Amino acid sequence: MGSFARDESLDGLSIDELRARLPLAPPAEDALGTLLDERHALLLLPVGEIIAWQNYSGPLRFTFLAGAPAALSWSPDGHDAQAAHLGAAAHLHQKPEVALASETWFTSETLGTWSLLQVASPTPLAGLPCEKAADDWFPKPRLPQTPKYGAK
Repeated sequence: MGSFARDESLDGLSIDELRARLPLAPPAEDALGTLLDERHALLLLPVGEIIAWQNYSGPLRFTFLAGAPAALSWSPDGHDAQAAHLGAAAHLHQKPEVALASETWFTSETLGTWSLLQVASPTPLAGLPCEKAADDWFPKPRLPQTPKYGAK
């Protein structure tokens, strides 16, 4: 099937209409969305569902396709975190895509009724091991280092 491109005609659909129109089977327990082929998946984010913090052992690229913008937060080391809004409105500082390095922790949720993202990887998605964090885990900033006076 291959990759999808941004499709504005999907934006006005209800989530039920979207599910009827696209091949959106429920993802397997350890899958990141509905696989389109070995390197691409569709990830539907309905309102109220948050992807728990997790990481994969290969690089991932998240691309906004349709619906409301989505919030994507990530942390390469479990301490320092950043976030972006994936969407089509560059004038609102939304990004069309975000690439994450291998083993980067991430979470995502829709900022509206639903968001549709494509997830891509140069490594086959079905073979990428996934590590999921505990339900109460999130990146924790390091304590600031205090300078030691008199140290040389």
